Amino acid sequence: MPETRIISSIPGNHREDILVFTVERTMKKAASIKGYTIVGIDYGNRYAGTTVICYNSRHEIKFVQSSKNADADSFLLNELAYLNPDLIMIDAPLSLPGVYWLGSEYNDHFFRSCDRELKAMSPMFLGGLTARAISLIKKMNGTEVKETYPRKLVDILQLPVAIYKHDKQELGSFTEQLNRTSEIKFNEARITSWHHVDAFLALLSGLRYLKNDDQRYGIPEEGIIIV
Repeated sequence: MPETRIISSIPGNHREDILVFTVERTMKKAASIKGYTIVGIDYGNRYAGTTVICYNSRHEIKFVQSSKNADADSFLLNELAYLNPDLIMIDAPLSLPGVYWLGSEYNDHFFRSCDRELKAMSPMFLGGLTARAISLIKKMNGTEVKETYPRKLVDILQLPVAIYKHDKQELGSFTEQLNRTSEIKFNEARITSWHHVDAFLALLSGLRYLKNDDQRYGIPEEGIIIV
């Protein structure tokens, strides 16, 4: 049976809240992935306790969540320093519309091309979250970081859009279908919020990227979203 375990007692971290999943089917399709650590991040309000990390460790998928009223950005920096991942996939804008920094050929003050393609929220509307995410990736010391959009992966995997993030009562049904669809299996009871779902979907997009099976949206110089 899956177990809950304490991995570290790093000050300021919350690994006592970790959720551990048993992976029944691992990354065997692409031998080049072996030995890689992928981190998926659902990036939330700084002090809301809604930021969730999902990562693979050997044959397990694990989650760590920030605590309410604690600084989520400090939490992420501590956890990522401990994990030392090869790839980070984050559900947050990592650039501004090109009109602000790429010259006169760009004229959209609200959306990047990738946002328009995916009908995603404007980085300008997200404001502080966008600024925090851009600042965060500058502290990754060379670790590869990619922007992702879990909502699009829901479409690609043909998961039930009608119930996705609609109501917490639908979480169990959605998770069951995600488990059937995903090549990585997990204990459905351990998915306790939609933030965990999005963090796991971000990790799956990272797996797709490493296997060259991803889809890309946007203009490279302005910002690419990988799913």
